[in-house]
Amino acid sequence: MAPVLAQSGTNLAQIAAASNQTKRSAMPPDIQKIRQRGKLIVALLNRENSPFFMTDAARDFTGLDVKLAAGLAEQLGVTVEFNRKAQTFDEVVKTVYDLKADLAISKLSRTLNRAERVRFSQPYLKMRQGLLVNRLQIAQQANGRSMTEVVRNLQGKIGVIRGSSYVGFTQKKFPNATVVEFPTWAEAVEAVIRGNILATYRDEIEVKKIVLSQPNTALTLQTIAFTDTQDSIAVALPWDSPQLLAYVNQFLETNFVDYSAESLLQEYPTVTAAP
Repeated sequence: MAPVLAQSGTNLAQIAAASNQTKRSAMPPDIQKIRQRGKLIVALLNRENSPFFMTDAARDFTGLDVKLAAGLAEQLGVTVEFNRKAQTFDEVVKTVYDLKADLAISKLSRTLNRAERVRFSQPYLKMRQGLLVNRLQIAQQANGRSMTEVVRNLQGKIGVIRGSSYVGFTQKKFPNATVVEFPTWAEAVEAVIRGNILATYRDEIEVKKIVLSQPNTALTLQTIAFTDTQDSIAVALPWDSPQLLAYVNQFLETNFVDYSAESLLQEYPTVTAAP
């Protein structure tokens, strides 16, 4: 048995020697490729959505997500480039999964389905979820019952944006309702106003924006915010970019990036309803 042990020892020594001769990368590959390229490629939805990404009165591209992307690029010592080919939020996630962007900062909700394909940073914004309902239809459905009971067993058509996290959120929250997907938020809201559907379901910021930008709808629409649900918004990264994920989390923590709906609307008081 002695010769076998000697041979094993020799192999281990050779492996160790070869390992020592291999040059270690100056920095993790997922960050090194960004530095070498000289730019951070960020996936972003192709439609504007204030206060996250929009063109202001001075024709400048601005918003929370734009600011975060620019800040990350500056810390990395590179420029920022936006990949805005995605038509839906799910397509933004796919852009990252397909490695057509280094990361995505595009008002993306953290969901388990998406986490099967990409990594998520710690949330930089936490919001409640909310309903925008047609007053007449909800009153007819109530038929003397309390609003709490009606909402708990909500039936009817609920509109959501196609390819958004709210498709799954609605199916889970309202199993007795029928989910109707719309190309845009504006079309979903218009369907509620016209009475074509019972309600729309989205985050509290978008619901508040409708109330603020269209006060004339107060007689037609009613808002309902939920305290038992939360929409956590985070940065999406490729599943094989662990060091970049750690870097993003450190960036968010160092800069105290932890918004609520209220604090975000205070920072961006002039918002318009999303398309």
